[in-house]
Amino acid sequence: MLRLKANKTSLYNLVATYKPLPGMRRVDFQKANGRPDYWLEWTTDDGHTKAFLSSSLGCPILTITTHDAAGGQLYHEAHRLSVEGLRERGMVEEATTAMERRRATHERVEPF
Repeated sequence: MLRLKANKTSLYNLVATYKPLPGMRRVDFQKANGRPDYWLEWTTDDGHTKAFLSSSLGCPILTITTHDAAGGQLYHEAHRLSVEGLRERGMVEEATTAMERRRATHERVEPF
């Protein structure tokens, strides 16, 4: 099974291919608890922008949304990303599920 992975630098470089960014120190990076979802947030004269990296039905997607100071949405775009492109950037890792680990060690639970 494949899982997304990112750090501030890798996500910053990915987002920079779609949208101009301020300096890295002016961008906040966060990871969702318990999920391989990541986002960058920053504020410019145009407004507040959030770039969100996640997957839906096994397909990686990057969404970028900008809101003005009053909270109105100015800009929204979504990009489907290729797994191969993310693999080249080092943003995909192999993950083993509990069931796969159980099968690998031949631990089988017998029914009652």
